[in-house]
Amino acid sequence: MDLGNPKPNREVFDEYGKELVKLCGKLIKVMSINLGLEEEYLENAFGGEDIGACLRVCFYPKCPQPELTLGLSSHSDPGGITLLLSDEHVYGLQVRKSNNWITVKPAPHAFIVNIGDQIQVLSNAIYKSVEHRVIVNSDKERVSLAFFYNPKSDIPIEPAKELVKPNRPALYTAMTFDQYRLFIRLRGPCGKSQVESLKSPR
Repeated sequence: MDLGNPKPNREVFDEYGKELVKLCGKLIKVMSINLGLEEEYLENAFGGEDIGACLRVCFYPKCPQPELTLGLSSHSDPGGITLLLSDEHVYGLQVRKSNNWITVKPAPHAFIVNIGDQIQVLSNAIYKSVEHRVIVNSDKERVSLAFFYNPKSDIPIEPAKELVKPNRPALYTAMTFDQYRLFIRLRGPCGKSQVESLKSPR
């Protein structure tokens, strides 16, 4: 790919993005079915075909003292689904399991799929968003492509009524994605505390 000529790159990324939107649409249909909901439930809750999506190319230079910095602080993604195409030879992504950080080793020709906070809210916390961070490498630079599949910005997101039971009340009140993004920007990245702080008191 010729990085000095942006027009062909734009066409490639445009086609790449369209295919990833299709893939995410299939994934949330499977998630809906797994939750016992109608196949189209999560897709419709996101706004149908009128969803939000963006691609971010992340470059992490090598760092002679990687223990002194992070490529990206601990957080969960605020949106719906993140598809990450990561360098399979240079590891950088870590996910939190209990109190430990586990380094993710990407499989060749495969995406890493992260569930975001909006899926956690819609599923009434049956699905959990993934707390993660990025570390840097002392010897090698690293590139990753992160594709974010998000709800339409002005649709209220709340737990699916079918998933609210007497023994499992709604954990979250309705909030649009725009409102949630503003909420977390004012707080900054801080693990999963943003989505956890939205839980309704019982």
